[in-house]
Amino acid sequence: MSPTWRSCWRASRGAPALVVTDSVFSMDGDLAPVAELAELCDTTGALLVVDEAHAVLGPVAPRSAVVVGTLSKTLGAVGGYVAADRSVVELCINTARSFIFTTAGAPADAAAALAALEVLGSDEGERLRARLRANIELLRPGHPSPIVPVLLGSEERAVEVADALVQHGLLVPAIRPPTVAPGTCRLRVALSAAHTADEVVTLRDALVELGVAP
Repeated sequence: MSPTWRSCWRASRGAPALVVTDSVFSMDGDLAPVAELAELCDTTGALLVVDEAHAVLGPVAPRSAVVVGTLSKTLGAVGGYVAADRSVVELCINTARSFIFTTAGAPADAAAALAALEVLGSDEGERLRARLRANIELLRPGHPSPIVPVLLGSEERAVEVADALVQHGLLVPAIRPPTVAPGTCRLRVALSAAHTADEVVTLRDALVELGVAP
C-alpha cells in the first residue's frame, strides 16, 4: 500500500478521507480548482479523485490524484478507465462491483480508443483543440470549456427556446429537473471541433433573435 493511500486511512480515525470532484462540471461547464484541491490533499493526507470525463481542454489532474474518466466523450470510443497508484488500481480490481460484474471491452473498442488517443496527442489533435477553442470564443468568449449553458429558469421557457431552435435547424437540448435544480432550467450547448464557425455563428445569431444572450 502506497504512503499516499496509508495516509488516507489515517486521516479520519481509520476511515479514508476522499476529495472527489469533476474537473469540468457537466451542466455549467465551469472548472474545479484542481491545483488548489491537490495542494489541500497533499497537506492533509486526503486522497484526491478527479473525474476527467469532460476535460478535453483541461484542467489536467496531478499525478498524485486518482483519475477516472470515460473513453466515450473526448475520444469517441467505448469504455472508461481508472489511472492511479498500483495499490489503488488493485483495490478497484478486487472490490469494485461495477468492474467485477461488467463485460470486458471488445478488442475493436480498445483499438479505436488507442487510435483516438494517438490523434489527440498528435499535431492533428492540437489543431482540433485549437478549432474547438475558437468555436467557444465565437459563442461565449472566455468560457473555459465546450459546455456552454444558456440559463432560462423555467421548464416552459427552456422547452420553448429549444423548440424554436429546431426551426432554425439547430438541436440544443432543454435540460430540466431532475438533471438540474428547479428554477435553473437551461439549454446545454455542447460544442465540438466538428462544428464549423458558420454553424456556431448561426446558433449565436438564433439565440440573439430569440432574446437569449449566448
